[in-house]
Amino acid sequence: MSAPNPYERFEELDAGRALGDLSHEEVLEWNELAPKHKSEASLDFDWISMELELKNSKPCSLSSSLVARLNDTIPAFTSKNSKKESSPMMVSIIPWLGWATAACLLVFFNLPFSDSPQPSPELTVTQKLEVLREAPDTQRLDFSPVSDPYVKITGEVVWNDERQEGYMSLANLPVNDPSKNQYQLWIVDPERDEFPVDGGVFDISAGSETAVIPIRNALQISKPDAFVITLEQPGGVVKSKQEVVVALAKS
Repeated sequence: MSAPNPYERFEELDAGRALGDLSHEEVLEWNELAPKHKSEASLDFDWISMELELKNSKPCSLSSSLVARLNDTIPAFTSKNSKKESSPMMVSIIPWLGWATAACLLVFFNLPFSDSPQPSPELTVTQKLEVLREAPDTQRLDFSPVSDPYVKITGEVVWNDERQEGYMSLANLPVNDPSKNQYQLWIVDPERDEFPVDGGVFDISAGSETAVIPIRNALQISKPDAFVITLEQPGGVVKSKQEVVVALAKS
């Protein structure tokens, strides 16, 4: 029986290396044959292994810090591979393979490429309030208490006609039980109607030193001149009897 062809044996071991199932003895044998036959080998086994890995794996999410580390690794990984000494055939493909491997990792882990625009994180309600305060033509009115139980209330309403967006910043407003009653905002707009517009119901939870409440106006508002907070039944009302008026902000 003739001795096995060394290159054929190297190809067999190289396929096992790409699939990651070589024994310790086979790894040692591959290391002995690689210096002589590696330049003759194609990268087919590596591509097949990579394709199988991607097809049989499920995407997963990573932390933002790990995403940044992976993105930062791509240039260094590519540069490192491009400087390795290889035959002419390997020199032309290895740098590209390094980049392609990193790109596959980015796709597999649902990561954006480093030069892709990143979506801005969603602003908190407090941050949106601060942004609106600085916007052109934003209206700012201070709240004043109307009845004795609410004498300690302070705060302001911030409203922008063009954006149809507004927020209330309220302090010292008593905690309410949503199963019994809720606060409701009313927007007085003389140019629109004689009746105030519903600005939405809201609650004050325990431990809230300063609550920032977004205004949810049911109708288009134009040049409001007053904002009124009342205490109503759960879910609010269509038309307030104003039996309990909490606070008023008036231009």
